[in-house]
Amino acid sequence: MVEMGYYNYYNTEYSMSVSAPQDRYQEMIARYNENANSLHSMNEDPYNEKNIAIREFEEKLAVVAADNRSKCATVHDVYELLGKKYFGENETSYMDRLNADDATRAMYDNELNATLYGTYQNSNLDDPRINWNSEDWESQLLKDKESNQRIISTQMKNLLDKKGINVEDGDTLLISFDPYEYLISIEGLKNSDNLSKVNEILKEGENAKELFNYTLQNSGSVNQEALTKYKAYQNIKNLTGENLSELTLRNGNFYTEEGRNILSLVKKGIDQDTLIPQDFKNVAYDYSKRLLKEVAEKGFNSMPDLELTIGYSKDYGFFSTSNIMYAA
Repeated sequence: MVEMGYYNYYNTEYSMSVSAPQDRYQEMIARYNENANSLHSMNEDPYNEKNIAIREFEEKLAVVAADNRSKCATVHDVYELLGKKYFGENETSYMDRLNADDATRAMYDNELNATLYGTYQNSNLDDPRINWNSEDWESQLLKDKESNQRIISTQMKNLLDKKGINVEDGDTLLISFDPYEYLISIEGLKNSDNLSKVNEILKEGENAKELFNYTLQNSGSVNQEALTKYKAYQNIKNLTGENLSELTLRNGNFYTEEGRNILSLVKKGIDQDTLIPQDFKNVAYDYSKRLLKEVAEKGFNSMPDLELTIGYSKDYGFFSTSNIMYAA
């Protein structure tokens, strides 16, 4: 369950910072109960049809907002993500939003506020999602998933075209990942020269990592132990530069070759990371500590590795490998 309430997730200037999310709907309920047996000039009913509809809407939007925050390290990233989603451009101006229709502007405003500050009882009521049912939300999630699939498949096609690589009608690429170093292996192309070129494309820049992230986000259920192992490895690498698989486990703690407790390096890395809001640094440390504890209890080499594959073809673009039909 996603935590509900106002919180300054990106520590933005001029916005109130609080130590824990403030659920303003629950605060409304508390005020309502306090005033039940007395006269009060500013009555508010959290249980009326309007407020219940908004609360249900914000519970759904909170899930979308949490997913946005998992993809966005900075406020700029949030604006870029939502600008692309609602206006088709990474960079948007005040006039872009002002000239949008009321529904689009409301959806953008509400998702932006939910992502930056959590959900709270201050929604733009022109948002059509306020009256959506569960089927509407499921339909939208499916549309978003299909849109993401089209975008990344088109990007891949453009990269192949740029390199002069022709994927034949009968070719199906099967792409597998090393989740620790974001290395890839590819099967399925009859032309070995093209196979080598595709490998080079996916090695360029962050291509392999981005495709891995897309595959993970759209893989459905994954082994949770393997996912914890992957997250712990990448977390330690990002914060300290150390390789978790090479650390020594002693008395429930991981140590470097020089004998330093990795948690001391984690704390230093978090303190120096300017992308982590000050109010979030303790949370980030506790998260890292929790991951390490889970790996320490089971043992790094005793936990399964995260195994992800994705398919690509000329006709379908990227697709789940569970849809591949193998000939007998």
